[in-house]
Amino acid sequence: MIKNKIERAYRRVCAALEPPKNQWTKEKLTENLKRSYQAYHGSELNMDAPVYFTEKLQWYKVNYRTEAMERAVDKFLFKGYITEKLGDGFVVPYYGAWTDIRSFEKAWDSLPNTFVLKSTLQSDGKNIKIIKDKTLVDTKQLFRELKTWFKVKNTLIDSYCRAYHNATPRIIAEQYVQWLGEQLYDYKFFCFNGEPYCTYAAMDHFKDGENTEDYDLSFYNMDWIKMDVRYGKHKNGAIPQPPHFEEMLRISKVLSKDFPFVRVDFFDTDDKLYVAELTFYPGGGLSSYQPKEFDKVLGDQFILPEPTL
Repeated sequence: MIKNKIERAYRRVCAALEPPKNQWTKEKLTENLKRSYQAYHGSELNMDAPVYFTEKLQWYKVNYRTEAMERAVDKFLFKGYITEKLGDGFVVPYYGAWTDIRSFEKAWDSLPNTFVLKSTLQSDGKNIKIIKDKTLVDTKQLFRELKTWFKVKNTLIDSYCRAYHNATPRIIAEQYVQWLGEQLYDYKFFCFNGEPYCTYAAMDHFKDGENTEDYDLSFYNMDWIKMDVRYGKHKNGAIPQPPHFEEMLRISKVLSKDFPFVRVDFFDTDDKLYVAELTFYPGGGLSSYQPKEFDKVLGDQFILPEPTL
């Protein structure tokens, strides 16, 4: 028991002293990715000739980056990028973005009573706070937590995904959107070189303003027929087709044509849809697809480009 505690403490110290991954060499990133892939999937990662979608995502992380990707992965720069591609009105309006906690604290009183806070360099629902009533917030506790969001090691700069490696940590405050039918749904389109192949819809990703891990998630084809696919440990419930499904298809084609692969993420309201984000490495390629054949099917769609890194 004592030995295990010492070993865990030693690993924590080593992790704290380790430079963030944007300072690692490509070779070191690759070797560590191989170990992670083996641990999650129970199989060896083939980086030289990847076949499965989850394998190709590992290749994508360390071998390919463009200026458009760098803008798209940053939740602040993303808003300008989407506006350039689609025009006004397709991203959630925002009240401000800050690169340090003191600037945010000074802006606190000017924010509305209800809004959403996000780290601009995180994913999978991490570092998001839904503020429904600002007057009820313990600001000292909130500011203490938000301060940690600026640390490089708490952002995706410290990840294997090299599209994030030159980014600037920020906090952004967005308008709170009344979710469709009081229910939060996410719709995410897997697109390859401008062609949407399938989508997954997620329900109850957030409860009481906090990210959850056990939400329902189901895959559908482009005719909104449910696919016999499970993702990770998620439940597989039926989720309604979004009211703006056809517009989502059109937008997905526009936004994905410049990328070998991107997942175009939306949320929908009774009145209109919003583009939530562009995701290049869903689940980090470390979550499994069942059946395994679906991982191969997605891999067949993903034609790897020439490396840029």
